Amino acid sequence: MRILDFYPANCKNCYKCVRNCSVKAIKMIDDQAQIVEEKCIACGNCFLVCPQNARNIHSDLDNVTQALKRGKKIIISIAPSYLGVYEEPYKLITVLKHLGASAVEETSIGAAKVTELYKEFVKETNTKNVITTCCPTVNMMVQTYYPDLIKYLIPIDSPMIAHCKMIRKKYGSEAFIVFLGPCISKKCEAYGYQLSGILDGVISFEELDKLLELRNIDISTFEESYPDVEGNYTGKKYPLDNGILSGMKEVVQENNFTPLSISGIDNLRGAFDALLFGDLSDVIIEANSCDGGCLGGPAIPKKSKNVHVRKTKAKTKVQSFKNKEYTNYSQDKTISYVRNFRNKHYEFLSYTEEDIKNILEITGKHGKADELNCGACGYDTCREKAISVLEGLSHPQMCMPYMRSEAEKISNIYFEYSPSIILIVDLDLNILDLNPAGEKAFNININNIRKKPLSSIMPVDDFKSVIETESNMVGRKLNLESYGLTVFQRIIYLPKNKILFGILNDISMEEMKKEQIINFKLNTLETADKVIEKQMRVAQEIAGLLGETTAETKAALLKLKKVVLEENESNG
Repeated sequence: MRILDFYPANCKNCYKCVRNCSVKAIKMIDDQAQIVEEKCIACGNCFLVCPQNARNIHSDLDNVTQALKRGKKIIISIAPSYLGVYEEPYKLITVLKHLGASAVEETSIGAAKVTELYKEFVKETNTKNVITTCCPTVNMMVQTYYPDLIKYLIPIDSPMIAHCKMIRKKYGSEAFIVFLGPCISKKCEAYGYQLSGILDGVISFEELDKLLELRNIDISTFEESYPDVEGNYTGKKYPLDNGILSGMKEVVQENNFTPLSISGIDNLRGAFDALLFGDLSDVIIEANSCDGGCLGGPAIPKKSKNVHVRKTKAKTKVQSFKNKEYTNYSQDKTISYVRNFRNKHYEFLSYTEEDIKNILEITGKHGKADELNCGACGYDTCREKAISVLEGLSHPQMCMPYMRSEAEKISNIYFEYSPSIILIVDLDLNILDLNPAGEKAFNININNIRKKPLSSIMPVDDFKSVIETESNMVGRKLNLESYGLTVFQRIIYLPKNKILFGILNDISMEEMKKEQIINFKLNTLETADKVIEKQMRVAQEIAGLLGETTAETKAALLKLKKVVLEENESNG
């Protein structure tokens, strides 16, 4: 089951996720980021930094909502970090009951149990070094990238799993058990336990916040109430710096371990490397993948205060419980809290120097001097980037200097070889650049006119108009009589760059052909006019002759008519 990934439609090729992934578990396929499951340690950093919020995280919220509708007995285990995350944490407890939870218990109950089991393990086990196993991301990191350190992982359940086992024992199989916390990797940890029935869902504070927003629920309008079962001071301290080890001081000292509280993946890598090389020994490491521990988790609502405020708030709250007694879960020997870790070592493929060199050369890196190691692609060195290309995790076009160089080549080629006149001026209409076509047309050298007024070579009225209107001029015919040119002029205004682009297309030949066609038409019209005039004159002459003969014919007919009439009278 894929628990973590990106929505591909929102990915914008910024490579921010790659840059912030400590284990480089992200590959680019068709310019879209995808998580490589076998490499991923579910830290959530990629989701935190994604500017498009393209996070696609499996959610149990629908299952929880359906369970509420079916009237299931919902039991919530709430991570102790809620005391620092929420402004009014005890009003949140009331809201959870309002949503339909039958009971709300603090996960710190499980944390206190884990502390007891950790102390027993340290006392009874002869181990050179110890790494806590409350953080699922740390566990995945060791199993995947530091399998030789698995022997130092404490084989005990996390507080979440320990508490959920207690809840299941207490409420039975009909209960619907939900963990609520600030963590994304808990979803990965819980998956197998969900299948085995230990718990039924994991909801993040962020998901809960969205649900409350959807239902228009304002936490501040509720009264305060307290969890049905609270954890003790030892368990409540787990989200704080040194929160785990502070409850184990005596046993740590008795076994001559040096306690180290380490948070942040890069810091952990340094410590784990030191363990591998033997530079560190006789240490017990409280390991948290998030900077600031669980209070710096990746699934905390964005409107929450920053991590330092959260830590201070939680510390103040927890301190007030230092001497308070609790009625907690009774010891149940039938529950096993033991877990095992297995080697999931990710095998990196090896490549020849020739393979790596070939990829480097594709991106214009023909020697060490060309390897900028800028990190823009997400990889620390050009060599690492080349290997990622061979692994199929990235592609050459992710190299920013290479792509910029290619783009500049194309733009330079266009500028150099364009048949159009291209000139660039500043907003004071001083010449910044002129391409070779322009130099030829104006019969000048750019070096002689750079920084000089544009008016020294051509009219500037249109350029002034563009600056005044702050809008591009689409196109206008301009006669440059002194150069024997007629051009079609376009002016592009770039206010951010404070420059104007002038693109002048020479249309002198077209204009000459148009003039020739117009002259031909005029000559044709003049010739036609003369022909028509001559035809009219001939027609008039013919009409005149026809008029004379017609009159004579009519006179003859009248005479004939008169003779005929006279004969008829004499006969009658």
